[in-house]
Amino acid sequence: MNIIDVFRLFALSKEFHFIPIRENEKIELTKLIDKVPVPVKGALDETATKINVLLQAYISRFKLEGYDLNADMVYVTQSAGRIFRCLFEIAIKRGWAQMSEILLNTCKMVERRQWSSMTPLRQY
Repeated sequence: MNIIDVFRLFALSKEFHFIPIRENEKIELTKLIDKVPVPVKGALDETATKINVLLQAYISRFKLEGYDLNADMVYVTQSAGRIFRCLFEIAIKRGWAQMSEILLNTCKMVERRQWSSMTPLRQY
């Protein structure tokens, strides 16, 4: 798996199964899909695509318009660290070294809200 598949796996979590895609969000989601750095697999009408875009927007520190997307982003970000740490622990228990490294880097990206390609001085 690569980073694209890891974000897709996170977005397909059952925890986000009941988050709806509202009509007023589709325009902003379309704009965000073009801006996020990791390509998004899936159609715009899927909940997994919305979750994937919201997580990447959180890491990239994008400002969102509208109350609905901000409320959904809070829910996604509260669960993101916990789910990625769980996936990391599973990969360690199974002995998947490369997958563990990818998941550990993803955990750090979510916690620090910066992409791994960025310099740590960017936090300041």
